This record gives sequence, C-alpha cells and structure tokens, in this order.
Amino acid sequence: MYAPYQNIGYVRTFQLHVLDSIDKNYISIAKGTDEFNPELLTCKGRSGVALLISKDIYPFTSLIEVNSDRIIGIEINIPNSEKYYVFSLYLPAVTQPYEYFRNEVDLLFELSSVYEEFGSVILMGDFNSKIGGPRCKIKYDERSKLCKTLMSTHNLCSVNMELMCKGPVNTFQSYEDGPSTCIDHILINRTKLQHVKQAKVIDNHSFSTSDHHPILCTLETESHLHHPQETSDPTVSWERARSTNSIEDYTFAVSTNLWTVNFPTTATPDVIESYYSCIVSAIKKAEKDTLPYKKFNRHSKPYWNPNLTVLRDSMRSIRNEWINNCHCHDTNCEFFQKYKSAKTRISYSFKKSI
Repeated sequence: MYAPYQNIGYVRTFQLHVLDSIDKNYISIAKGTDEFNPELLTCKGRSGVALLISKDIYPFTSLIEVNSDRIIGIEINIPNSEKYYVFSLYLPAVTQPYEYFRNEVDLLFELSSVYEEFGSVILMGDFNSKIGGPRCKIKYDERSKLCKTLMSTHNLCSVNMELMCKGPVNTFQSYEDGPSTCIDHILINRTKLQHVKQAKVIDNHSFSTSDHHPILCTLETESHLHHPQETSDPTVSWERARSTNSIEDYTFAVSTNLWTVNFPTTATPDVIESYYSCIVSAIKKAEKDTLPYKKFNRHSKPYWNPNLTVLRDSMRSIRNEWINNCHCHDTNCEFFQKYKSAKTRISYSFKKSI
C-alpha cells in the first residue's frame, strides 16, 4: 500500500486540479488553503492538505469527513484485508498560536479513538512538532509532549524514527543554513511494524525542490489488489431500469437480437455449444445496449444512518463547549466528562451500524 501525502499551504480550491497532473498513476483528493472560504478574492491563510492515491488502491477507498482544513482522511477497504484509516495532515507552524495546534491534535485524538475500533489508523504529514524514537532522542516541549500523549494513548510510533528506517533523521531543512528538525512523520500502530517492508527518508533527490524530505513507507497487506471490474461482471441496476422504462427497450432488443441467431441444422456437442454462446451473446448485447449498470461509489458509506449524523453533530457541539470552557483533560471536569461520553456514544453506535 502506497499513498503519498503532501501539504499544499498556498494552493487554493480552484487550483487543486493541478495535483492530478503530477503522476498519471495517481489520483488526488485535497483541501485548499481556502477550504472554508473559497469565495474570497484573496486568501492569506496557510493550510490545505492532500493525498495522492495509487490507482490500484483508489477503487477501494472512500473519503472520511473531517472538519478541518488541515486534515484529510480516507478509508481503505481492500477485500480480504484489514481496513486502514489514513489521515494526511499539516499542523499549524510554531509561528501560530499553540491553541491552534492543540485543537488539531485534539481532533486527531478524536479520529484515532473512533476509527481504531474498525481497523488500523495511520497519521502522516507535517506535524510541525518534534517526535522522538530509537533513532533520535528529543528535548520535549509543549507541542512534542502533546504528540507523545497522542501516540502513547493510541499505541502509535513514528516509522521514520525506528531503527529500520534508512536515510537522514531530520526531515526538514530550513533555507539559508537554518536548523534541521524531525517534524515530518508517518505514525502507525506498533503492532504493524512487522508489516513494514521498507522505510526511508529520501535525501537530495534530483526532483526535490522542497525544504522537507519525503518519507517512503511500504506497508504490506494480507491480500493482493484486484480492480473490482476485473473480478466480476457489472451488475444491472434494475431499480433505475424500471424508473427509466428501460425494461421495455431491453425486451425489444432481446427479441430483435435472438431473431438474428440461426437455428442449427445439426445437433453435435460443438454446434450446440456454439448455438448456446450465440444466444447468451445476443442477450448480453441487449443488456449492454439498453440497461443501466450500478456504479461503484468510492464515497459511499452504507453503514451511515441519521442517528450517526445526530450523534456526530451533538459530539461536535459538546466538543466546542469543552474547548471554550476549559479544554482540560481532567477526568473530574464536567465538560471533559460530557465530551468523553459523547465520543463513547458515537463510537458504540458507529460500531453497531457496521
């Protein structure tokens, strides 16, 4: 599985189509820096994030709704394999208030808590925070302590901070000989380290013009990839066929096509097999010419229901109340208890609906 990420801090929504021209083998999903206000003539914000998804994986992905212009997520549901929930992120820089950073990390807490119940969660991107590991011991500040709590709570580790990873430790080199830091990371559950086929921080690549070094991580899954249309024939949408009166057209086409099939004059096995094939082909042609097919919808979430919408909106409201009143993690705090209870309710209902 390979799904590279990038932060796109200066790209506006109307420019996102450019990402699809990077590599013909990848498809992009992205949020522009003006995600919440695309109608503005000028945009001074520095946010936006994207995922480039391999076309091999794309048919098995669905978009996850995330209320942030700095985090984007997908569900990867490959047949006969564990589900993966991949979130690409671009957290606020140190030049921005710590509160902005904490809000985004709180959202990562929330996403990890919900989706780790159904599969493996992967967080990757520019954390704008140091994260330590066997390859690098760090001096913890306010940001790195918060990230450490996130990782310990959800049993996450940074792949590029593990000894298996090759290449430089630092992923960011500021221009004009400024400091080098390790602020870009791919976080996975520790139990998944055994499935990492390779990990590498790519340095001094001829095509690299960024001050961030790309991180390559190849994670093996339990199944081989097969495109849906390669494993089964398309399915007729009979509901749409009835609503568009296509069945009458189909009946007429079948009758017309069968009249073109010549009745055999002999009854040998080969002749009978050929006659059978001609009949099937005539019916299939009528189907293809007149009936609508079901289409794969990568955004479809068949498990979602109105109750989950109510619980999600309620959780967001309670979360805002918690943030505005105290934003603490004290288990005795009324606002924090309400927020935790709201997360538990939606997690339980989410799990029950799948």
